[in-house]
Amino acid sequence: MGEVVHASKILNIRYASAGLTAVVIGYTGSVIIIIQAAMAAGATTEQITSWLLALGIAMGVTSIGFSLRYKIPVLMAWSTPGAAMLIGVVDQYDLTVSIGAFVMTGLMIALTGCFKPVSRMIQSIPQPMATAMLAAIVLPFCMNAFLPAESDFRIFVVMLAAFLLAKRWLPKYVMILLLLAGLGIALWDGVFAAKSLKLTLATPVLVYPEFTLSGFINISIPLYLVTMLSQNLPGMAMLRSYNYSLPLPQILIGSGVTNAMLAPIGGFSVNLAAISAAACMNEDVDADPSLRYRSTIWAGLFYLLAGVWATAVVTLFLALPEAIGQMMAGFAVLGTLLMCLQNAFNDARYHEAALITFLVTVSGVTLFGIGSTLWGLVVGGLFYLNKKKH
Repeated sequence: MGEVVHASKILNIRYASAGLTAVVIGYTGSVIIIIQAAMAAGATTEQITSWLLALGIAMGVTSIGFSLRYKIPVLMAWSTPGAAMLIGVVDQYDLTVSIGAFVMTGLMIALTGCFKPVSRMIQSIPQPMATAMLAAIVLPFCMNAFLPAESDFRIFVVMLAAFLLAKRWLPKYVMILLLLAGLGIALWDGVFAAKSLKLTLATPVLVYPEFTLSGFINISIPLYLVTMLSQNLPGMAMLRSYNYSLPLPQILIGSGVTNAMLAPIGGFSVNLAAISAAACMNEDVDADPSLRYRSTIWAGLFYLLAGVWATAVVTLFLALPEAIGQMMAGFAVLGTLLMCLQNAFNDARYHEAALITFLVTVSGVTLFGIGSTLWGLVVGGLFYLNKKKH
C-alpha cells in the first residue's frame, strides 16, 4: 500500500486550490446535463438528488482511494458525454430498466479491466469514427443553446454576451460566470423560483434494477463505449502526457465495481477525468510531480461535500428558467463538439467512414431495437472496411 500519508502533508493551499478548481470545472461545466439525463429517465427531484449524491460518493471515494494507493493524481469524474447520450435514449424506458443498464455498464467496465483482449478491442476502434459518434451525440445540445433566441430573447442576449465576454477575458471561468449571469437575469426578470431552494442534506433513494436485453443493447453498450472512448482513454492519455504510469486494469476494475454498486441510487458512471484533470497535474500544483496526487485527494474530499449537499445543487438548477439550462448545457459542450469534429476529419483515410458514422448517429434512427449510437459505428465501420479493401 506504500507509506501512510499524514494529514499535515496535504494541508497545503495549493493542493486544496487545485482540487477545488478541478471539481468546480467539472460541476459548473456539466451538472445541468446530469440533471437533464435524470429527468429524461423519469427521476423525481428526490431521485435526481440521489443521483448526484451517488456520483459525489463514487467520484470522491475513487479519487481518494486511487490517489493514495498509486501516489499519482488520479482524478475521477462522471461521463458528461455518457449523460448526453442518455438524454436521447432513457425516456423510452422505465427508470428501473435504466438503473439495470447502469449496473451492467459498470460490470462491463470492470470486466474490461480483467480481460486485456476486450480492452484492446475497444482501443482498436478508429479514433476518427469514435469522435464522429461523440460529435453527433453533443451536436443537439449545441444547437438547442440557440433556441431561446426565439422564446426568451432577453435571456438569450444576456447569456450570449456573458459567454462571449468570459471567453475573451476569463476563459477559465466561463461556466461559473455563465451561471452567475443566468442567476442575475432570472432574478431581474422575477422568474427565479427562489422558494424552491433547499439546503438539506441529500439522502439516497434506492431504485431496484430491472435487467432487459433492450436496455443492455441501447443503454448499457452505448454508455460503455462512450465512457471508454471519451473518458477513460483520454483520461489515460492525459496522465501519460504528464509522464505518469497508470495501472489502467486496476482503475477499470475499481471504477466499474463502484459504478455497479452505486447504480441503484443513481451512480450511472464513474471514470477517469480528462480535461478537468489537468488542473491537478501541472507545475502550479507542486514542482515535484510525485507529490501532485495530494491535489486529487482534496478533489475527492470536495466531491464528497458536493454529493452530501446535492439537494442545494439540484434545486438551484431546477429553479432556473429552462432557457438558461439549455444555453448552459449547449455552451458546456461547444469545446467538445469542436474538438470531436476536428479529430473526426483530420485523417483523409477515415473521412467517409467518420461522416457516415456522424450522420447515422445524429439521425436518431432505431432498427431492430438498436439505437443510432451503435448503428453509427457499425455502418461507419462497414464503409471504412469497404474502402480499405478497394
